[in-house]
Amino acid sequence: MSFSRSSLRYAHTNGYTGLLYTPKGDFMITCGTDGDIRHWTCISDDDPRSTCLGEFVMCIAHTGSRLLASTDRNTVHAYTFPDMDSDGILMRFTAPVTCLRVSGAFTAAGSEDTHIKVLKGDNAGAETILEGHKGPVLALDLYAERHLLASVAGDGLLKVWQFEKGEELKSISGLPRVNSFESASLFGTPSFEPLRGEQLAYALDKEIIVLNTSNWEVAYKLQDDRVSGSYSCCQFSPNGQRLAAGTTSGELSIFDVVQRKALSVEAPPSDCKSITCLAWNPTTADELAYCDATGQLGTIFLGEEETRSGLDGEPEEEQDELLTGTGFEFEGGDDEDMAETDDGDGISLEQLKRKVMSKSGYVPDEIDDEQSKHSIASNSSVPPAPQLKLFKQQAPFQPGATPIDLEHHYLAWNDVGIVTAHTEPSGDGAIDVEFHDASVHHALHLSNNYNQHNLASLSRSALALASTESSKLVVIALAAAGNKEWSLSLPDCESVEALVATSQLIAVATSHRFLRLFSVMGTQREVLSLPGQVVALAGHENSVLCVYHAAGCSQSQQHLAAMLVNVSGLSLRVEQLTLPLTPGRQLNWLGFSDVGSPCFADNMGLVQLYRRASNAWFPICDTLKQSSSVSNNYFIVALSERRQIIEAVLCRGSSYPMTNPRPMLQELRMQLPLCDIELEKSELEDTLLRASLMQWEGAEKIQKETAIKLFALACSSECETRARELIESIACTELLQLAVKYASKRGRIHLSDRLCELLPQLEAVQEARKQQQLLGANGIAATIVLPMAPVQTTTPKLAPKAMELSASKRGALKRFTNSPNLFRAAAAGASRPATPDVTTALDTQENLFGESESQASDSKDGEQRSPLNSVNPFAMKRKLVDTGVIFGSEKLKLAKK
Repeated sequence: MSFSRSSLRYAHTNGYTGLLYTPKGDFMITCGTDGDIRHWTCISDDDPRSTCLGEFVMCIAHTGSRLLASTDRNTVHAYTFPDMDSDGILMRFTAPVTCLRVSGAFTAAGSEDTHIKVLKGDNAGAETILEGHKGPVLALDLYAERHLLASVAGDGLLKVWQFEKGEELKSISGLPRVNSFESASLFGTPSFEPLRGEQLAYALDKEIIVLNTSNWEVAYKLQDDRVSGSYSCCQFSPNGQRLAAGTTSGELSIFDVVQRKALSVEAPPSDCKSITCLAWNPTTADELAYCDATGQLGTIFLGEEETRSGLDGEPEEEQDELLTGTGFEFEGGDDEDMAETDDGDGISLEQLKRKVMSKSGYVPDEIDDEQSKHSIASNSSVPPAPQLKLFKQQAPFQPGATPIDLEHHYLAWNDVGIVTAHTEPSGDGAIDVEFHDASVHHALHLSNNYNQHNLASLSRSALALASTESSKLVVIALAAAGNKEWSLSLPDCESVEALVATSQLIAVATSHRFLRLFSVMGTQREVLSLPGQVVALAGHENSVLCVYHAAGCSQSQQHLAAMLVNVSGLSLRVEQLTLPLTPGRQLNWLGFSDVGSPCFADNMGLVQLYRRASNAWFPICDTLKQSSSVSNNYFIVALSERRQIIEAVLCRGSSYPMTNPRPMLQELRMQLPLCDIELEKSELEDTLLRASLMQWEGAEKIQKETAIKLFALACSSECETRARELIESIACTELLQLAVKYASKRGRIHLSDRLCELLPQLEAVQEARKQQQLLGANGIAATIVLPMAPVQTTTPKLAPKAMELSASKRGALKRFTNSPNLFRAAAAGASRPATPDVTTALDTQENLFGESESQASDSKDGEQRSPLNSVNPFAMKRKLVDTGVIFGSEKLKLAKK
């Protein structure tokens, strides 16, 4: 057998955390350094009841009718349970109370002032004081029937007392020494065997030492080789057959006291710290709750046994078959029949043949007795085929809502407001609606006694309410004048399974697999048929997104599809989408971004966005990678493309936020799941892709800035081909001009020449994009026609070819020859390649492409040759800063502004 762990839950702030079960096991109660007491119905309770008792609560105990708690006033205070009303003070100390125990009619408390007080009944002031420790009392336990009390203190001593007489029976040294309770991590935590009190266990280093209470000698020691830390506490189970122990590393050990061996326990998660408190469920020895030093609560429970008890006898049966040599059982018959068929060896050949025939399924005609027929039918039965375990199909849910079985839960939480439902123990219910922007509408308080609404959706125009157990839909138009509320009942016993309200529409998915559309003021619109069971609905203005089960579940995943409904006037258009859900995950949130892009998130925190221009889903954020603990989750509220953030609530150790106190929203930044995201190159690529995929504010400017940074990074990494590829893929002439300037400034003349060659191609691509934008509405695709590259001849050049200069070229040549800076630059370039100074300002666009349009029109040939290239075609490439003209080894590059 083995014990499994549940997920950790955030209970209190960092520090010592106390824990207990109520006597009937119906509540877990925790306390911590934040001064709160929380009541948990189970480990999955997402909305535990919380009561603040002071600045801190160190320990608690339960008497059956009252809850005892230590307070910051150095007292043991009594409270009624579960109302938590003050019921008096039982004990007073001069320092904070660190430990409490209740056994029978006795209550014991230990304090940092080294004193222990034992009180019988509820008579305050008539307590017995035990003195003898010289350090703060860390832990204690008592066994009321024999009037025994064991205590561990910071002086390193374990003392056993007869508290009725106030006598010290035994003192054991060797435990860790500490000066204060706050600095302690090894508490020792003595524990009496609960049935007869014959054994006392305490934790020391990596052992659990068990004493015999008759002579106070060591009876035995328990060890677990699978743990690495030292034991901090231990606790006997209610039946005394098991003993649990926790370590400083967050590990847990469960010992079988009878067999004196450690049972298998699941390893702790990485965020589980030192165990501070243990508590067995009093109704069963198969469940244990624990708390750690970071304020987290968890449970372990007995899992399914690996082997069934019915298999224990199989080896003996197989051994018996081998010993008999036949493996068949022979049925008894008449002595006469046995004598007639006996061949002298004691085995009937007739019986043997019948068994062999029955095993093979052959039924002879001679066999007509009822006993043989029954034997043949049982032996010829075919074993059933193994059944495949399919993935659990997800039920319909409301995005932004918490489970409806909680006493206080959210019906809707989005970028408009919050809808909260409250259910009192008497059965009365109410709904509160709060708006983030008070200018949209004032807060609402609605009674929920009659309709019992458990579905809600909120938009800037309407509040829609419904119940899964009825067919009534109620809508409150927020921006309307006069009668704002309207309602209707669905026909033919239809029930509402999901609903959504947008600024223009109300959509309802029903149990008959219909999607009913209404206007905000109640006008009925289209009724659509859904191909499968609905999972969730989301909406934005005139669009509604419906996710449904497209097929049955497989062994590892669901098969979900989406129907995107776009309404324009009286016309309607539907797009069918496939939801790319990762295997093993469930849909956790569905919605639209602030610009109307469909998006969803799974239960592992992966957020994906649909881009209509690309007709594809893109993963844009993994929220779990932004969490500090694997047990934490983010409850997504809204997604903003313009601001590039995801608004979410951090849920510590749970999946849903608490209603009280109201949690704060956090803004998570979007980040694509790229490789090596910690590198500068990957971060720039992530920014470039998000700017191109989403409608980001200033996306065009961000694209250019990020692209030129990537271009510069490629140049500095000596990857000119990648730099040219980047400019070619973006296809922007303005970015091309910036890239040419940068390459020329860095002395990469060859790269700048190759980039200038891309100008006609990029102009053609931009023109085709404009045609696509104009014709895209009609569904006509524009064809991108790129200019033909000139065919290069392989004929070798024997000598430079003379060139006839036009009037403009002759004027340029005169300016070059008369410029004194020309020859200085040429002389400097002959010694070493000139590198532009970093501090020199970048050339303007007019200087870079300085050739005027009139000069370009005077040229007769498509390819121009500069005067220097005419003299020496193999001259070194250089840029003349004064004239702003770039010379290459083959031709002069010209470009228009």
